[in-house]
Amino acid sequence: MKKIDDVSPDLLLTLNAFMSEKAVIKATSLSRTSLHRKRLVGEFPEPEPISEGRVGYRVRDVKAWLRDPQAWPSQKNNFDI
Repeated sequence: MKKIDDVSPDLLLTLNAFMSEKAVIKATSLSRTSLHRKRLVGEFPEPEPISEGRVGYRVRDVKAWLRDPQAWPSQKNNFDI
């Protein structure tokens, strides 16, 4: 059985699920440092709490960012499914 981090970025992006930081880095080709810098200035989605001590990035937010990284804040999807 494959770990979620070993699944292709295309498959991850079709799911309405959470992604680990490792999977987000793989899907976006951002470095860990670039990802954190973008988050700090509001240019990338924030991770959300999944359970105590665990956070993840919503796939739909990463997809929205990938569609148009320059317009991320205005394209943010706030609807929960």
